This record gives sequence, structure tokens and C-alpha cells, in this order.
Amino acid sequence: MSLVLRNAGRLVTCDQELGEGPLGVIRGGALVAEKGRITWVGRDRDAKSPRGATELDAEGAAVLPGLVDCHTHLVFAGDRAEEFGARMRGEPYKAGGIRTTVAATRAAGDQELTALALARLDRFLGFGVTTVEAKTGYGLTEAEELRLLRITAALEHPVNVVPTLLAAHVIPPESDAATWIDAVCERVIPAARKLAEFSDVWCEPNGAFDVEQSRRVLEASRSAGLGLKVHAEQLGPGGGAALAAEMGATSADHLEHVTPADAYALADAGTVGVLMPGASMLTAAPYAPARMLIERGVRLALSTDFNPGTSYTENLQLMVALGCGLLKLTPEEALLGVTRNAAAAIGREDRCGRLKPGLEAAFVVLDSRSEVDVAYHYGVNLAATVVRGGEVAA
Repeated sequence: MSLVLRNAGRLVTCDQELGEGPLGVIRGGALVAEKGRITWVGRDRDAKSPRGATELDAEGAAVLPGLVDCHTHLVFAGDRAEEFGARMRGEPYKAGGIRTTVAATRAAGDQELTALALARLDRFLGFGVTTVEAKTGYGLTEAEELRLLRITAALEHPVNVVPTLLAAHVIPPESDAATWIDAVCERVIPAARKLAEFSDVWCEPNGAFDVEQSRRVLEASRSAGLGLKVHAEQLGPGGGAALAAEMGATSADHLEHVTPADAYALADAGTVGVLMPGASMLTAAPYAPARMLIERGVRLALSTDFNPGTSYTENLQLMVALGCGLLKLTPEEALLGVTRNAAAAIGREDRCGRLKPGLEAAFVVLDSRSEVDVAYHYGVNLAATVVRGGEVAA
């Protein structure tokens, strides 16, 4: 099956080698896709349609790569609206609120959890998101964590789902940190190796796991062949960012309390920093120092941190606006944060996040003539047409 996109007023490739500026924009652009992959990009006047190809007219609109949400907690049951209301009345965010979601998730059946996850993926797709990383972490027993991972890995949806094991999320209510870390390292991680692509740990001495416990998780994960991620420096300085750099983690996520020394270490290690301005906004927490991180050479991605406790939204476009308004990113930096850099944060820079020959044909035709409108015209959905795998998906 072939698809030709024609008449893109601004084809935003997110590859500087292919066009103008940091976003590699081709004015009056087009692309050709065959068997789900991009085979050609360039100016519309030079495009040649394969015989029998479907043609999609962008009508002068801007076209972006399919958006990538590189940090979500997709599979859960229940909600925490009461907790949200209490927090808005002045009660501080407490990580223990996660246990409310754990109880609801354990009580839900596989079909319910699958249906909830698919409905959320529908909403992500509607906002132009074509790849989502999805963490476990709401089971917190060996059996439940593996159940959530199996549900995640089995999801059938146009959105590509990247499963991540987050068994080391918080301390289970019926256990202690040391006992649970033993179980995670000795049993859960080895059993997850064929289901997950990444393993994550929340390195937070005051709410989750300390540096040495987190290092054990990462070492066991690496031995099992899983990619490494770290929830780091969210509630306070905890050593997670330095550990992520030391272990060569693919990403270090949150980073609200990251230091300049941490930033240099992350940059040297090539670890992507994933920032979640929505979570900071709704918990009245400090925002991650994005400009400091960029100035020290850290690649930055943006994410919704989709979860029921601190950032209950599938609108990744909104994170682009918050990245500009609250983190002081430029529109170009913010857009790279939900495309190319986000793909790098889940080890997929060679598969998605750019409009480049050889990569997946996943893109969003905007209801706008400028990609900057994703930040400028904020709070609305600008995804007019979404293509994934060379086929119109939304």
C-alpha cells in the first residue's frame, strides 16, 4: 500500500539535514510512503506518485511527525478526583496516593483494564500521538505487575505502545522496601524480559527507593536485556539523575530538583531528560529547570506523565504550550521534545519522531498553516488528520 502526502505548506521533518532551521522545514513539501515507511521527502513539485497510491492533500497546512509521548502510566483503574480536590484546597501532594490506584487496579479484571487503556489510546491518537510509552507500577505484587505488563504488551491499537516495567514504583502496602526490591530483582525483572522493553525505578529516598536500591533494580534490568529509565529528582534531590547518568539510562524523567552537576553528567552520558510541566502545574511543585539543562547540553523531551494522580490528560499538544510558557522553551525546542527527542527517550529515534526516508510513515496534518500554533493556539486540538503506518488512523 502506498500513500502520497501532497501540498504541505510546511513539512516539519524534525531533521535539520532535510530542510530549514532546527525543525528541518520543507516549504511546499510532500512525502511518499510505501508499506508503512517513508520512501521520499521533498518539495511537492518534485513528488512522484507510485501507481495506485492513495493521495492525501494537506491543503497548505503544516505537517508534523506523529507525536511521541515517552512517559505515561497507561493501564490503571479508578480515579483520584478526591485527592485532586483536596490538593487544590491546600493539602500537599503525597506519593502514597498511588496506593489508591493500586487498590482499584488490583480489583479490576483484565477486560476492564484493557478497555480503559484502549479508550485512552483513542484519545491520545485524536491529539496526534502515534507512539506511547506505557508503564506498569499499579500492581505492586509479582503477579499483578506481570499481569499489567501482559495487558500492555497485548494491546491492539493504531497507536504504537512501548511497554515499560515500573515494579519499583513505590513501596507496596503489604511489604517493605528491602523485601520488595529483592522480589523485583530476583523474580519480577527476569519474568518480564520477554514482555517489556524498558525497566524504570523511582529513585526517591523520601517516598520510594534510595540510590542503592535503585541501582540494584537497574543492574538487574540491564542483565535481563531491558533498557533503563529513572524517575529522578521529582520531590526533592535524591541522587536519581546522577545514577541515571552513571548507569547510562536512556532517560531520566521529571528532574524538577536537578542540579547543574547532574545536568553535565546526563549530557555526557547521552541520557535524555524527560520533563512533565503538567504534573508540576497540578501539584504546585517547582518546574524543571529546562533552560539550565539545555545550556549544559541535555537533550530534552516533554511528556504528559499521563496518570490518575498528578497529570490526568492525554493532550500532549498542551505540553508543548506549557513547555514554552512555563519552562521557557522555544517553540522549536518544545516541538522537538514531543517528536525526535521523545523518540530518543524510548530508544526509537531510528523508527519515528522524524519525517525521513526509512522511518515509519506516522504524521499529523494540522488544522493550521504553522507548527508554532501548537503552542500559540493552545488548549485546542489542532490535529486534523493522523496517519500511522502509512494509513489514515484518525
